[in-house]
Amino acid sequence: RRHIEDSDTVCVCNSTYCDDFPPIVRPKVGYVLVYESNKNGDRFKESSLKFKSFYGNKNCVKNNCLKKGKENQIIISVDKNHKYQKLYGFGNAFTDSAGYMLSSVDPSLASAIINSYFSANGIEFSFGRVPISGTDYSLRPYTYDDVYNDYTLKYFSLQKEDFEYKIPYIKQAQSVCPHTLKLIGSNWSPPVWMKQIEEFIAHSELKGDVGGQYYQILANYLLKFLEAYKENGINLWGLTTENEPVDDHKLNNLKMSPEQIRYFIEHNLGPTLAKAGYNKNKLKLMILDDNTPFLANWTDIILADNRLAQYVSGIASHWYYNELIGARSVAEILEYVHHKHPDYFILNTEACILNGPGNGKWSYAERYAFDIINQLNHWAVGWIEWNMALDLNGGPTWFERQGCGGPVYINPLKGEAYKQPTFYALGQFSKFISPDSVRIGHELVSSVDDIYVLTAKRPDNGVVVVVLNRGDDIMELNL
Repeated sequence: RRHIEDSDTVCVCNSTYCDDFPPIVRPKVGYVLVYESNKNGDRFKESSLKFKSFYGNKNCVKNNCLKKGKENQIIISVDKNHKYQKLYGFGNAFTDSAGYMLSSVDPSLASAIINSYFSANGIEFSFGRVPISGTDYSLRPYTYDDVYNDYTLKYFSLQKEDFEYKIPYIKQAQSVCPHTLKLIGSNWSPPVWMKQIEEFIAHSELKGDVGGQYYQILANYLLKFLEAYKENGINLWGLTTENEPVDDHKLNNLKMSPEQIRYFIEHNLGPTLAKAGYNKNKLKLMILDDNTPFLANWTDIILADNRLAQYVSGIASHWYYNELIGARSVAEILEYVHHKHPDYFILNTEACILNGPGNGKWSYAERYAFDIINQLNHWAVGWIEWNMALDLNGGPTWFERQGCGGPVYINPLKGEAYKQPTFYALGQFSKFISPDSVRIGHELVSSVDDIYVLTAKRPDNGVVVVVLNRGDDIMELNL
């Protein structure tokens, strides 16, 4: 552990040491294993407790007997039989910047970081987002076909970034992951010659009319990505229609309206994927891939066409406006979308803190945990972070911008990596809520401000209770 001046605590990894987290061994019946991470620097601190009947009363919780004269006490009643959505898992993204930083240090340290994220001795991430060519977190702007007006995509080819910064680390993660690693492809900008304004960061639509030749060229481009990765031994689990098509963030992008996306799926992308064998059983196609406030309107417009049901499996969202609109609004939007479109899963596909790197900040961990609990309690099936590794400035990026926070920072000069509080916050979910777990019911019999709870039942029938305390007081927890 290392305390950061004017901040909190990080855990330091180097080429010879990196903390791990061995597989969980189920406790005996009647016992509970507790793993705590906190502002004081504890990380996955383990203890064991035994269930008992307070005051000899088996109906203690129902009768609220624990509340007598007690302050700073939480009482949580867990209902294992009240089941909600299946949970798919947690993960992060194989960006060029992350791969570049991993390649800048000793291979043993890079392997330790991958293992920390994906292995049975780590926090067991089960998702990986794969950018389709360049993003803002690349060292240069590029796509897979920058030969001007190559309408047949004759010159389409993967780039050095794929072979140096993405594919090797994806394969390493796959080799150590105890679960099937679900990989999701997302496109930022197509070749600029397809866009009305021929610039990477121009928030611009495809050239021509809706349904014109560029719509089919884009569908072919996305298919070629899937096929190119398949040829390199990597099969994608999912694909989003376009990263952040709504917002003009002055980064690699393509502007598309929900009506354009609907047409694109029905007439171009959907049939193109299906013809190539990528049906819903083989590839999960997701719409939106943008911020929560746009969820309701976009899903209503796109999914109003029932013909898209043969192609679309889910809805991808980003967290960036969630604090701005507030947890209640986020919950209301997710509830609306789920109940209006119950056959489509909702997955948070990107999150990072935009206030700068914040090396060691515990508050960043609380912000992540709060959003995860809020989203999963309202039908989201998983939560994917952004860059798996960054430099101390929250980069590198190909143009000057504010770096964002990440779970791991790498210092190549010292040969060190710094696991942030957010890494452990993510692990408090991913290590325990394994893929195919199911959210189950709970009730805060004794409700306290700043306490937030998520409960789930694992495939092995183990029960997981995640509790976040955003207050300053130590609380007594009763289950």
